[in-house]
Amino acid sequence: MIQQISAIFKNTFLESIRQPIYLIMVGIGVIALVLNLNMASFTMDDDNKFLIDMGMATIFLCGLLIAAFVATSVLTQEIENRTVLTVVSKPVGRPLFILGKYLGVSAAVLIAVTILACAFLLTVRHGVMQTARDNVDAPVVVFGVATIIISFCAGMAANFLYGWVFTSTTVGVLFPLSMLSYAGVLAISKKWTFQLFVDGSVFGISPDLRPQILLAIYALGLAILVMCAIAIAASTRLGQVMTLFTCVIIFVLGLLSDHLFGQRAFEADVLCRISDVREGRDLDQDFSDDGDWYEVILDKMVDLRKYQQEVLKIDENDPTPIYLSADALGHSMLGSEFDTKPNPRTGMIENGVIFRNIDGQRAEMVKVGNLPMIRRPYPGDYIQGGRPKTRMGWRFLWGIPPNLQSFVLTDAITQRHIIPLSFLVLTTFYAGLYVLTALGLAVILFQKREVG
Repeated sequence: MIQQISAIFKNTFLESIRQPIYLIMVGIGVIALVLNLNMASFTMDDDNKFLIDMGMATIFLCGLLIAAFVATSVLTQEIENRTVLTVVSKPVGRPLFILGKYLGVSAAVLIAVTILACAFLLTVRHGVMQTARDNVDAPVVVFGVATIIISFCAGMAANFLYGWVFTSTTVGVLFPLSMLSYAGVLAISKKWTFQLFVDGSVFGISPDLRPQILLAIYALGLAILVMCAIAIAASTRLGQVMTLFTCVIIFVLGLLSDHLFGQRAFEADVLCRISDVREGRDLDQDFSDDGDWYEVILDKMVDLRKYQQEVLKIDENDPTPIYLSADALGHSMLGSEFDTKPNPRTGMIENGVIFRNIDGQRAEMVKVGNLPMIRRPYPGDYIQGGRPKTRMGWRFLWGIPPNLQSFVLTDAITQRHIIPLSFLVLTTFYAGLYVLTALGLAVILFQKREVG
């Protein structure tokens, strides 16, 4: 079985990187990333933040198009040309055929995404030239241009001398050289000085290492793997044009699923928002220890004492239990594992978050109990009047398209928030489940497909 999957994987991978559209899309992506340096200079805010936003979007869109084009080419064309018969007529199960095709396509797409990511990281290191005094980052230009010239010259020479396929040879050289170029700018400063393991280095490696951007690129790679599985599933029944159209529709629905379905899937009682946060006592900056507190300023006057008496049915002198959420829908509760209602036996709140010393729009937010919160409160968080109610119909529709917005972490980078590793673990688990589901659907659709 492993030998069968390996053979299908190798054949699919080579067929994918040999397609002219593959190298064309990678080239278009690299050119777009370079042009972003000029386009990002017209903002009225921080140009480099916009550069990161545009670069991540370019990688995502190019990765999606490469996945769709490659998947439709290696599967749809084989079905239409009936060359698939040479495989499935042998003792090769159709599930193994689908799995091998997916692995081959995914490997080819991840190589393309890696090349684009290295080009993006080079542009981030270069930065936007916002004034006439800014100098060109010479190491970035030299390493980047040298990588492209060497790769294309190697591809042309190998094609002319040995008859090797130009596309696959160029990609085979471009892939390692792009990573070496990024490693080179980590090691060499803008003034051509060695900067590895110097003071101020991130993780003791290099001052130009951006681990949060690397984590965000990893999340984008997960989203592209999900779209690869969807493209494979669509290719089992649809032609090339309809498969591309289906991928685009699912891509749009995945980006808008929170807006179209998510906000209708939950009904939350929003009391107010936090407009400002001032640290009171939190030694670990994680809002986890009993007694940690922050002073918060609310965006509007809320009669919390009336809310206590009429809704929570507790005495006005008791501390007010609250629900803290990162969004107005309430489905990303920062303390969802806690019960903030008083214990009926003791009358005390044993785990959760409470308000105390309420004075108009000012109050102290206090952690009760030693179970950790997901994070500390930030300006913009929502104060909810209880757990959100779920509408099952909208909740079901919300779960059908992949929630691609969960994989786009650009805002966390530009707003200088830390991307929790726990979030990436959950995102990886979600992507894995969706890929397995899409591949299972592909097997079901392909099982009864007439290929003869």
